[in-house]
Amino acid sequence: MAAPTHEPAEPRAKRHPIATWQGPERRFDLITEGTVAVVVIALLCVLATSLWGSPDGGLTYPNAPVSPPGQAFSARYWDANDPSDLAQTAVQELLGGSKTAGYGPPFNTTSGASQEFIGIHPADVARSIFGLTLPINTADDFVLAPVSQIVSPYDPTVAVAVRQYKRAGGDLSPGASADRLASPLQTTWLDNYAKALAASTAKFTATTATVPPGNYGPVPVIIQAEQLIASNGSLDGYLQGSDHQLSTDTTKGTMFFSDGTLWGTIATAQGVAGDQWGVMNELWDYPGQVWLWLYAGMYQVPALNPSGNANLDLDVGLLMILLGFLLPMFAPWIPGINRIPRWIPLYKIIFRDYYRDASAKKRNGRDRSGS
Repeated sequence: MAAPTHEPAEPRAKRHPIATWQGPERRFDLITEGTVAVVVIALLCVLATSLWGSPDGGLTYPNAPVSPPGQAFSARYWDANDPSDLAQTAVQELLGGSKTAGYGPPFNTTSGASQEFIGIHPADVARSIFGLTLPINTADDFVLAPVSQIVSPYDPTVAVAVRQYKRAGGDLSPGASADRLASPLQTTWLDNYAKALAASTAKFTATTATVPPGNYGPVPVIIQAEQLIASNGSLDGYLQGSDHQLSTDTTKGTMFFSDGTLWGTIATAQGVAGDQWGVMNELWDYPGQVWLWLYAGMYQVPALNPSGNANLDLDVGLLMILLGFLLPMFAPWIPGINRIPRWIPLYKIIFRDYYRDASAKKRNGRDRSGS
């Protein structure tokens, strides 16, 4: 008995989208539309830049020499304009009294420094899991290491001073707690020298700090070596150094600069300090980066930013998660919020063509049924 034969199935005819389209048609010139779009957007960008673009104002501030436009803040600029501030900041880095030294994770293990929310310290939790992701020892990274590597090999006096200072104790391990950076003897030297630098009798140049004699140990030699490498630009190169051929990591330099007062003075003069909407305000022009208004605005709310709120950054971060992520995601299911589109029907303006056509079809349907 012969096996049954099967006729091959005919291939299904493909549906041609143009031949079968029953809707309205109109001519469309892609080249013209694209050209017009590019030209219009370019003109709008030029207009917006001329109205709201941020000027390249340099590092000017009250009673300071005018800096060239676009000049970046550096240790060299800092030392040239306020050597007193640089010297006193370097002393605080050795002492463990700077903001960076007392910041806590991810920079160091300073206890009680991390911010908390309902008794939870997220930074400490992260440190217990990942460790210190960016360990900084302010005494070593900002002062002793650059002085040892840049100046000590060529200046025996500085080399002796660094060895004497290190033999006096102090923890120079990466990420050491602020209270362990200086030993009792080092703390005595540093406290005495800090008071001398802050006195009205102190005299400063870009490479020297002259104070009355006192029990300072080797600290004056180390601080003046720090001023020397700041004034000739070597410190900037050290702080931006990296194992990579090209480095764009300026974290350590930024942390060091922010521990001083000149950095904040310039920011305030340019209108970009924290209480001046600095996160979204680029220099002094309006309106700045308007997409950051929610984040910057929270720092201006008195209830969130009372005097001495040590947890402000964490509070703002959690609110950003709530208002910027969770609220938009779950808005359709939140009673009251999900009714806002009905109360403020902006969608009818956005989709006005659709609602106009739908309304016309409804009227035509009623007319035909009525006739």
